[in-house]
Amino acid sequence: MTTIAPDRRTFLKTLGVTAAAGLGTLTLAPRASAAGEVVLPTTYQQQPNVFYCGPTAVAIALSATVRPPGLDTLAAELGTTDNGTNFGAVSPVLTGRLADATYRDQWIAGTNATQADADLLWERATTNVDTGYATVCNWWVVAGDYPNWGGNTSDIFHFVTIDGYDSAHRTLRIADPAGSTLTDALPSHHWLTVEQVATYCAGRGYFW
Repeated sequence: MTTIAPDRRTFLKTLGVTAAAGLGTLTLAPRASAAGEVVLPTTYQQQPNVFYCGPTAVAIALSATVRPPGLDTLAAELGTTDNGTNFGAVSPVLTGRLADATYRDQWIAGTNATQADADLLWERATTNVDTGYATVCNWWVVAGDYPNWGGNTSDIFHFVTIDGYDSAHRTLRIADPAGSTLTDALPSHHWLTVEQVATYCAGRGYFW
């Protein structure tokens, strides 16, 4: 999670700096709860400082399938520094740690996500969940627009994990490493429309 001064970037309002051997595979599967909801058995972690969102989001994603290493180990693999994690480092680490998966980068150009961007994210994220894998997102959240809070006074670059979906409401479950590291008011998980998630990814992207 990296903050910068506010700029003129705007959001499309819809519906409301980034491989080792894999570990043993765990016998885990997505679970259905409420009608339409499918959620991976991830283990939530909160980032211990403002620049470890990348390693923490990757650890949460890995936990759906394998037992992740410690955050310092992942930070070393990702090249994380006090300035954060570079976008291009995430997919190689996820792929290197998951023997049966090949993660790819998806950059969303421009400052707004289109409906086509949202539809593609929905297709990929839900397919990932159905096959036991999480999706990692790199968000750009403008000042005053952080979900379930809105108290950010500057733009925030941040990594989060998609670990579930609700087909009845076309929402995605976001495991947010920030938690109380950012503010006491922030929950560990958000249920957000896919359009909103895609919009947060605009100008950055995701790893699927």
